[in-house]
Amino acid sequence: MANKIFKTITILFFLVLIGCDQSPLDKLLDPTGEGALDGEWGPWVIYDDQLNTRGGVMLCPTDEHQTFAEVTENPRSGTKCIKYSWDGTTLWSEKDGKLVNWTAAILIVAPTWQEYGKEKDLSPDYNKITFWVRGNLSSGTIRFEGPNTPGGTPSTTGPTPDPSTWKMGTIDLSGFDLSHVKEFFKIVFDGGGGTVYVDDITYTRE
Repeated sequence: MANKIFKTITILFFLVLIGCDQSPLDKLLDPTGEGALDGEWGPWVIYDDQLNTRGGVMLCPTDEHQTFAEVTENPRSGTKCIKYSWDGTTLWSEKDGKLVNWTAAILIVAPTWQEYGKEKDLSPDYNKITFWVRGNLSSGTIRFEGPNTPGGTPSTTGPTPDPSTWKMGTIDLSGFDLSHVKEFFKIVFDGGGGTVYVDDITYTRE
C-alpha cells in the first residue's frame, strides 16, 4: 500500500513539472530565453505560435478601438498567428496632446507597458528582420518597424497586405545602434484602419 502511494505521489509530481514547462513564456527556442548570443544560436524567431521574447505587447496611443490577439485563422505556419485590427476611429494621444489618426501594436522588451523602460542589447547579433503578413486595409497605409534606436527606427512600408495570400516583408537593421532596444517589432496603421495577420517574425544575421 505504501509503495502504491509513493508511486502515485511520484507520478503527480512529474505531471506538475511537465505542466510548468508548458508556460508560454518558458517555451523558448534557445536555452537562455534571451535570443541568440553572439550569433551562437542562429536566427531568433520572436513569434511563431507564441511570443518568444519574454516581453509583452503595448497598444498606442491608447488601447481603444483596437484588438490584438493570437488566432487560428489560416496561420502562415503552425497553428496560430497574430491578428491586429483598428476600426479607424480617431484617438486621443496623451503624449501628443491631441487627436491622432494612427495606431500601433508594439512587441516590447518589458513584460508589461508599465515597465516600458526595460532594455535589451541586440548587437552585434542581428542585421535583418523577416516577417509574413496578410490582411486588408479599409483606408490609409500600414508600415512595419524594427527596434527604436538613438539613430532612428528601421522600417518598411511593404508588403501591401492581401486578404488570402501571405507575403514576406524584411526590415534592414544595418547601421542602427541596437544596444539599447525597448521595442522588438511594431505594426502601425496610419490614416485609417483595417485588419492584418502577422506570423513568423524572425531576427537574422546575413
